[in-house]
Amino acid sequence: MRALPRSLLLAGLLVWLTACVPHWLVQGTRTPALDLDGPMPDVVVIGISGRCSQPCLAPRDNRDYLSSRGTLDSVADVFSSAGFAVEVAGYASHPAASHTSPYLPRPQPGFEALLADFTRLHDTWLKQPQPPRIIVVAHSHGVTWAHLLTRTFPDVPITAQVDLDGMCVAWRPDYSAAVRALPPTAPQRTQMLDACDPIQIGGRKVPLKDVVWPNVAVNYEVQSKRLPARTSASGGLPVNYLFELSRNTRLDGTTSGIERFVSVREDHSSITYPNSDAMAWVTTHLRELIQSWPAPTVESTVHPVPVDPSEVR
Repeated sequence: MRALPRSLLLAGLLVWLTACVPHWLVQGTRTPALDLDGPMPDVVVIGISGRCSQPCLAPRDNRDYLSSRGTLDSVADVFSSAGFAVEVAGYASHPAASHTSPYLPRPQPGFEALLADFTRLHDTWLKQPQPPRIIVVAHSHGVTWAHLLTRTFPDVPITAQVDLDGMCVAWRPDYSAAVRALPPTAPQRTQMLDACDPIQIGGRKVPLKDVVWPNVAVNYEVQSKRLPARTSASGGLPVNYLFELSRNTRLDGTTSGIERFVSVREDHSSITYPNSDAMAWVTTHLRELIQSWPAPTVESTVHPVPVDPSEVR
């Protein structure tokens, strides 16, 4: 049997190596994006994604996959289908306001961008007589960022916080260099690396990412499967590779306003997809939540269409 030419072998190796390089999908949402210069919506959905999957270099390659997967749209649809005007904003798991990756088509907004948007939200819409309700949805490392966010803005009421398998694994190794690269005056620069540290609650140590702060009205916590199991429609692996075990708690040690769901068929990643058992549980609870809300006004269900001044006669 003739040996293949060396040039052909090298070409095949190059193709194989190229196939192993991650090229991740990044796309926007169907739901209108957060526009703090536009009309005020009834609901704002904030999404914070987690760590990228291997092979990758975190946090450089971390991306806003909750938008790309349609996860944020599935949450927004709960409210828009009931007649509420909704806007969404998705962020990647990174300390900086923006970061780039050779495997992503555009820069990704990080925690500093989220802080800036939340500050504007706090100073404008939230000072109105009927401010938007805020829904926070986060996954994995994103849950840790979400709990730091709600701790940083204690006077901002959070209607619901959705925690999808919150994680602290590799927190400091992943983010230490990126945090040190921030300006010394960056908000929450020190607290970023401390976001997984434990505090004492009821005689036991609880990681900060498991503490639901008083400004969060309702917390929906999802944990992925512990044991091997047949997968759901959202796919994933029969054997889970990473899962959350500790339960969320309030500062007084109670679980008031906290609901928990263990998704016995889904792994750490698959719980985030819109067709997952986990997201079905989340959206069901959100639909129950809005049953007590006043009906939206006609004005709030429609975003005015901007008029080009040049077209005004």
